[in-house]
Amino acid sequence: MHSPVEFPTSRNKLHMERNGLRRKCAAYKPPSIDPILLFGSAECRNSVKWSLRLPKVVEKLPLITELQSKGFVASTHTILSKDGYYTTSTRISGSESSPPKRGKPAVLLFHGMGSRGESWTIQPGNRNLAFMLINAGYEVWLANLRGSTPSQNHTHLNYKRNLLFWNFSFEEQGTLDLPPLVDLILKETDTEKIYFVCHSSGCSSYLAGLAEIPELNKKFKAGFLLAPSSFLGSAYGPAAKLRVLSGTSWEQILFVLLRGRRNGGQSDLAKALGFPGMETICSISALQCGLCDRFIFAMFGADVKQLNFTNIPNMIAKSQDNTVWKSLVHTGQNLMSCGFNKFDYGSRRNLVEYGSQYPPKYDLEKVAVPTYIFYGESDNLITPWDAERTKQAIPSKYMKGFYRVDWPLFNHIDFLMANDADILVYKKILTIMDELEIKNGK
Repeated sequence: MHSPVEFPTSRNKLHMERNGLRRKCAAYKPPSIDPILLFGSAECRNSVKWSLRLPKVVEKLPLITELQSKGFVASTHTILSKDGYYTTSTRISGSESSPPKRGKPAVLLFHGMGSRGESWTIQPGNRNLAFMLINAGYEVWLANLRGSTPSQNHTHLNYKRNLLFWNFSFEEQGTLDLPPLVDLILKETDTEKIYFVCHSSGCSSYLAGLAEIPELNKKFKAGFLLAPSSFLGSAYGPAAKLRVLSGTSWEQILFVLLRGRRNGGQSDLAKALGFPGMETICSISALQCGLCDRFIFAMFGADVKQLNFTNIPNMIAKSQDNTVWKSLVHTGQNLMSCGFNKFDYGSRRNLVEYGSQYPPKYDLEKVAVPTYIFYGESDNLITPWDAERTKQAIPSKYMKGFYRVDWPLFNHIDFLMANDADILVYKKILTIMDELEIKNGK
């Protein structure tokens, strides 16, 4: 089984040990969540009984169609990166209450791993960050990072047939895709700088871009980092246990088996083996919702009160997408090393790529954008300790805000899915942006 993409293997065991890929940082130890999970089952069953009496949800519409049906002015834009990838973004330039106007302050939203731009619109009504920004007078761009379903085109590589298509990580999304997208936004909006909001690994892409391309820093007014996955050495829970794959032949094998990515929906491999997809597990059924909410809580942290059980199918339909395997491996390497480093290919390949046996770190001392970090106490991927590590790595003169979300059970996906995300997070972001606009005389 041959892979065109090289991963470090157990043959580099000594290299792995020296480079810290035997976990350097201790896992964060949160309070016990067992009582919460038990309570969640009852909550879920009650919600399902109630929801089954409601009218059936209308079949999901394409994002542009849905936005236009709600009175938003929306369009799709495509950029070509210098390594041949086409990526698309959705521009929402106005609404009925805030018509399009050239020169509006623009906000770019970057999604996390295994997701797409539409994930910023999963809340019901106008409680999404994207819609709140539009109605407050901002223009919003929803990026679809390379590898997500809307961004799977290339000048000569076919994403289904060519494994080389998937030879990228979060770094390329920040160093090769982000710069031309920012330039497009500046041109289309006739502005000099934009705001940036990211979630999870979208923040890793952003920070890698700022560290590797100093001039990129000059194009942002401020960056808002929601659970940034730059540092995740103290992660805990099932997702963190994937670290056991680091430096083993399974990395290469799974890259080939999964064709470079884990499909957002039910994969062909899962279908062949008879495994249900998340759409089935999380359908509105009292028999299945207990499994669904336990899966979500185990992966991201338990927060019963903030999860709208009946909206889960809609959330999955809008947010679940491809997980790029190399990006997942890269993130796992950083979990093990407790650092924020470039991809580790193993000693020999690293010498060719970097001139060193070990991958260099992303130098966040080069970040020169006013930065605001938000984190959740019950996030088992980006713990309070790791949020603090990102804060400490950024120059203090640019570290403008460090906020623990004021809800003790706030977890990793609550930044997008929590019932009160608008109150707990989004309003704070809007307030800061408005204050910056006033300060800058806009």
